Amino acid sequence: MSEPPPRTDVPEVSRSRRRWLLPAAGLAVVLAVPLVTVLVTADAEPPAARPAAAPTSLAPTPVAAPTSPAPAATLTPTRPVAVPARVPTPEATRASTPTRRPTATRSTTAPATRRPTATTSPTPSCTPAGVVDVVQVFTDGVVKVAARTGGDVTDLLCPGERVRVLWATYRRTADGGATLYRSEVRYLDRSAPTWTMRLALSGACGDSWYVVAGNWSIPRTLKPGVVPFGRGKLNWETGGPC
Repeated sequence: MSEPPPRTDVPEVSRSRRRWLLPAAGLAVVLAVPLVTVLVTADAEPPAARPAAAPTSLAPTPVAAPTSPAPAATLTPTRPVAVPARVPTPEATRASTPTRRPTATRSTTAPATRRPTATTSPTPSCTPAGVVDVVQVFTDGVVKVAARTGGDVTDLLCPGERVRVLWATYRRTADGGATLYRSEVRYLDRSAPTWTMRLALSGACGDSWYVVAGNWSIPRTLKPGVVPFGRGKLNWETGGPC
């Protein structure tokens, strides 16, 4: 166990100094307070003197003379200026008016199916065909033709139908062509369905003849090598070499 440190005694002189200093400090504070009060009072400025009121004048106040009124300004009427109305342009109208797209509507009902209407055209009882047959071919200048009026055949002569038939003979020319020599035209119908033709020939070398059915025209001349009447020929001879 350690021993306590040795005690140190304070000298008597230090204790006497402390006792003297405390009363001296209190005396100094008491003397300083009045001194500070005097200095603050001396430095303060004296209050400013109040200005004396000015004497009121009893003289009458002059009245201002009335002045004549200034002439009123004349207002000149102004003509109103017409401001042109602003015409909306197609672009502005198009831009300002929104365009609504039509809304697609869906149909909930099935479309009605239309049945095709059967059109019945009246079938003619007889169709004109204009068919003529050669009953007798050329024999000594005679040819017989007949229209179909009955029997187990088609293209019969219809009631009121008329079929044009003709014959024509040609005589050869020096250049190899031919000129018309004789001709005849008739019509076959139900009252006269046949015709026995007697062809007239020139008897010269190279004569040609034609039996024809239909609305063919009869040419006056034939060029060399030309065979007339097309598919209307029923019986014919173009003329052989001489």
